[in-house]
Amino acid sequence: MPKKVASKIEQYSSSEDESSDNSYSGSEDGFSQDEGSIGGSEDEDEDEEDGSSQTKAERIRKQLANVPFDQLIRMQQQMGVKKFNRSIGLGDAKNSDTKRKVKEALRQRQGVSSKGARDSDSDSSQSSDDDSGPEVVSHKSKVTDMHRDSKKMPAMMSSKRPVSRFRQVVQTDRPQTRDPRFDGLSGNYNEDLFEKSYAFLDKQRETELDEMRQQVNKLKNKDPEEAARIQLAIGSMQSQRAAKQQKKNTQELKRRHRAKEMEAVKQGKTPYFLKKRDLKTLEVAEKFNKLKDSSKLDGYLEKRRKRNATKDHRGMPYQRREQ
Repeated sequence: MPKKVASKIEQYSSSEDESSDNSYSGSEDGFSQDEGSIGGSEDEDEDEEDGSSQTKAERIRKQLANVPFDQLIRMQQQMGVKKFNRSIGLGDAKNSDTKRKVKEALRQRQGVSSKGARDSDSDSSQSSDDDSGPEVVSHKSKVTDMHRDSKKMPAMMSSKRPVSRFRQVVQTDRPQTRDPRFDGLSGNYNEDLFEKSYAFLDKQRETELDEMRQQVNKLKNKDPEEAARIQLAIGSMQSQRAAKQQKKNTQELKRRHRAKEMEAVKQGKTPYFLKKRDLKTLEVAEKFNKLKDSSKLDGYLEKRRKRNATKDHRGMPYQRREQ
């Protein structure tokens, strides 16, 4: 039984190939005839061929209904998949219902009505036979096209963006934080005015230093760790006071030099702007003058000489010892 069916299938497929070849050659030879007669004869031949192929395919399918699956696979491998499907009637897009069923199932899954699917399938079957597969509705968002003329140029994005439909009708008042150090509403920073306004803090720091010294004297024997911690805080406050005093002296020197240059400009002279090196020289000279008046110049010079000597000794090479 399967051998007979296979031979019938092969005969049917070979006859189909011959008919297609004959129709192709006939169409080539018939170019010289009138267009109306050619069109009418072709339509009639196609209808007859469709009817005969449908009946043959139905007969073969009925015979193959009782054939085991492994034998069907063997037959398919011997004949080839395309030839086997064409002989059964699955290869022709006009006569097969499988594509329509697959499309309907896919469209039902994707939320498309089966009525629209049937209409689109009927239109596509009447228009063309080169339908490769079921249409898939993609739900993915469109990828933004970042166009650029060269790979070395930055990517350009389109400025045409749709305006959002959601807008805030009533503007709500929400608290806005601001930093007075960097906000123009707080005014400009005047260092002289600031120092004068908060000059009382220096007196308060001096009183705190005195109290802390007294605590250190009391806790020397009782709690040495606490006394050491307070002594460290005293040293930190003293260094801050010295740095602040140094800054005041520098500002005073700059103020005096600025006033002097303004008087020179009024007389028609060009102004001279202080460099860092010149400012450092003026600071050292000012310090020497103060030490000379307070009779502490000798001690300061001795400390300075020792400091410079240690710097010189670091740069000198050591004498090599004989081994």
